[in-house]
Amino acid sequence: MSGAGPVRPVDLIYCYDGSLDGFLSCVFESFARREMPFAVWPPEGEQPSFCPARQVPTDPARAARVRRGVQRLGGAAAETVAMGFLSGQPDKELTLLRYLHYAFSEAGAAGRLGQPEVAAACALARNVGWELDKMRGFVRFEEHDGMLGAVIHPKNHLLPLLRRHFCERLAGENFLIYDASHGEALLYQGGQVQLMRLSVPLSLPDPDGKESYYQELWKQFYRTLTIAGRENPRCRRTHCPKRFWADMTELRAER
Repeated sequence: MSGAGPVRPVDLIYCYDGSLDGFLSCVFESFARREMPFAVWPPEGEQPSFCPARQVPTDPARAARVRRGVQRLGGAAAETVAMGFLSGQPDKELTLLRYLHYAFSEAGAAGRLGQPEVAAACALARNVGWELDKMRGFVRFEEHDGMLGAVIHPKNHLLPLLRRHFCERLAGENFLIYDASHGEALLYQGGQVQLMRLSVPLSLPDPDGKESYYQELWKQFYRTLTIAGRENPRCRRTHCPKRFWADMTELRAER
């Protein structure tokens, strides 16, 4: 990878398969042709446009070459790209592509937070990290026929990042986490883990009597811990924004 030479903007849209290797193949294409496309679209992001489109095939060899180049920029840059790619922002690909062109332009460029290209990419990664930190504590499971199930509505694609956390914490259980925002599911069963993209929405069954009983116990525990004289709704919304409440057993009724 090299940042030498001018990069010309072109009225062209890169289309790729939505995978990380597919995006890295787009990065290779952009560097090889010394061009900055108007947009980079995964399949779900495609929309009518006056700009011509170019389908960029996923090439594992090219993706691996880009990945090695990004790693040479340093761990912070590699994490920015990896985390930023999991963002739910519709323009994340172009933001990261601009970041990489600037990061490779000269030594040390990847860490210049005052540069717009760097600041925008780091903001993507920070947002993913913030939501990930919240979700690790806010996921609520229900038991159905011996399997734990949870539904979440994140803004970002968090299941790849939640996988290790919950597989280690619940290593002896079978569980499923359904990302209803993106139609994705994390299934852990018999010690094997799968990340799946679902073609139709998934609905978990209603809790049975035993599960309802334990949910009520949890709600009572939450209420018992509350100190009425020290309630601070604004502080609570800061640490636990209301958009998470619908998926949290103890707060669902307060929406």
